[in-house]
Amino acid sequence: MNNSISTTSAGWPTHWPANSFRGGPTALLILAAIGAAILGGVIGVLIFFAAHRPRTMGPQFVVSAIWVQLLVEGAAVIVILIGLPAVSKRSLRELGFYAPRPWQLGVALLGAIAMVIVVEGGASLIQTLTHTKHEQSVVELFKQVIGQPSVMWLFAVFAIVLAPFMEEVIFRIFIFNVGLRWGGFWLGAIVSGLCFGAAHADPYVLIPLALGGMVLCGVYYRTGNAFCSMVSHGLFNAVTVFALIFAPQLAQ
Repeated sequence: MNNSISTTSAGWPTHWPANSFRGGPTALLILAAIGAAILGGVIGVLIFFAAHRPRTMGPQFVVSAIWVQLLVEGAAVIVILIGLPAVSKRSLRELGFYAPRPWQLGVALLGAIAMVIVVEGGASLIQTLTHTKHEQSVVELFKQVIGQPSVMWLFAVFAIVLAPFMEEVIFRIFIFNVGLRWGGFWLGAIVSGLCFGAAHADPYVLIPLALGGMVLCGVYYRTGNAFCSMVSHGLFNAVTVFALIFAPQLAQ
């Protein structure tokens, strides 16, 4: 028996080395990512108020909010991508960063469909059971840029391309793999999904988004490709964004 190999999640993405995701190095990487996110947020907020000093919601507020989120999440992602190979004892390619194959993209498409059903269906069910009509913050923000094409498309690029890349690195490539390494698929998926839902800071859709995050874990786990969960995530966001652009009455 090879004691250098972990038996937990032994087949994903290759055999986990016994010294992968050790408590100390993993905790340090988490703290470094949080520290980078805080620093990025401080810089973003300072630029936000120094340059615009917005007092009310509007297109400029939305642009500034996008840049602040990009700095916060982008800083954390850079730290994670730099430190993850050393902590996981696997290369980024072994963790899924390689060009997806056609069948993997097919799984990504199915994952996007499943995510729409789970998240939108779950949110609709909650509204029906509670007899309420809840408008997500993303809808409120987007309403501020209707009639501003350049800002609308900036919003779309961020939501469909940049946010899925950054959030998948954080919640799937890092958090899910930590849980997967030590407790198997379901522990990793539950922890990753709950963190994903909580990060959107909307208690009303916490559970639907957590379930959607678990779907994304399934896509990543099934394909072994980091870009596939990003594609699923981006397609899911695209449904919302294009509904807001072309059929806003359907995205209330």
